[in-house]
Amino acid sequence: MTIGGLLRCLASRWHEALRGSTARAPSSSVLAVACCLVSLASCLPASGNPDSVNVRSHGAAGDGKADDTAAFLAAIAAANRDKRTVYVPRGIYRVAKPLVLEGIALHGPEPGAWPADVDATPVLIPTHRDGPGIEIKAGGSLRGICVRYAWEKEPEAGPPAILVSGIGAWISAVKIMYPWDGIMTDGVSNVGRLNIADVFIVSPRNVGVRVTGTWDVPALRNIEVWNAGPVARGLDKGIGFDLGKNDLIRLTDCFAFAMNVGFLLRDKIPGAKIEGGTWGVMTGCSTDYCSIGIKVEGDNTVSISGGTFWQHDNGVIVDGEKARVRLTGAEIKSNGAPAVTVRSADHVVITGCSLLRPMKEHAGPVAEITGGRAILQGNHIEGHGSGVVIGENARNVVMNGNLMDVKGAEVEDRQRHHGVTVG
Repeated sequence: MTIGGLLRCLASRWHEALRGSTARAPSSSVLAVACCLVSLASCLPASGNPDSVNVRSHGAAGDGKADDTAAFLAAIAAANRDKRTVYVPRGIYRVAKPLVLEGIALHGPEPGAWPADVDATPVLIPTHRDGPGIEIKAGGSLRGICVRYAWEKEPEAGPPAILVSGIGAWISAVKIMYPWDGIMTDGVSNVGRLNIADVFIVSPRNVGVRVTGTWDVPALRNIEVWNAGPVARGLDKGIGFDLGKNDLIRLTDCFAFAMNVGFLLRDKIPGAKIEGGTWGVMTGCSTDYCSIGIKVEGDNTVSISGGTFWQHDNGVIVDGEKARVRLTGAEIKSNGAPAVTVRSADHVVITGCSLLRPMKEHAGPVAEITGGRAILQGNHIEGHGSGVVIGENARNVVMNGNLMDVKGAEVEDRQRHHGVTVG
């Protein structure tokens, strides 16, 4: 109910109380007004938010057994009609159709708890597999909700839990459990100024977060993609953060655990009509126990500052003739492959980083530059085998002021031509 509606309700109750008290003593009028104020509570929705439509008021059971689809669709329709929000109390709700949010918000209790290892928010269980659990169009938002999937067997395909297909979408304080894909943009629409914050994605089978088509400054903040169950899966599959065509995207404090690739930047995403690379920054982001920490393919421009990237195999791979990567103040640690691999690039600049390959049983180059142009300056390079290997197709490599602590040849300069400088 809007503020105007509340005022009209109060005025009506006030008028009725005074009219009924005209024949009584003046003190009766005071009592009538007091009764009017008490009865004002009946004007408020069950959530206590005068601008919300409660799904329970439209028949939602929230018992984890009933089909609550009709109640949610009715509440969304009412919110669209009256320009209000949709409120979801604590409970477990089964829905059998996509819930479409355009210009309205679907939200749980305020203030909500951080939805980490406990289910402190309302839970939606999508039972359909022919569309997203929730679609967010222009101006839609989702807050304080858990979306949880229940599969009869390990899936081989599936829809995204949340699909974004319009500008100005906002997703916050959301938990997504066991999806095929977590949060996806549709690959067709302009989804500029997308904001995703404080999200925990548990065990996505394919992609945690995919963002492409963002004309104008999207932001991803404090998002964790965590894969360690409930069904065991090897590191040969899965992408934590999949980034395509983005204009000045800002990633802050994002984390991927036990995915094949933690952060993948590429200018062509299968199935997406929008093509083009990412331009943006990553600040304080990290990975752990992924096969590859960061992989940059194609025409991408990214500045990466801070963070720790501890990988089962490769730390950072750059493989794109037009790729431009600046990496500073980070720790890159790998086991079975180089901490940094540059296969091709317009340029890669690595400064003030720790590049580590500590396992004796997987000795090899800490950094390997086989193509493109690269600058390594002021880094700590430690490992077993070789410190830096420069391949014959590297165009220009400059190394200056690096601290080498390796068991083996510090630098293997296989090209030895005029464009390579070793400092």
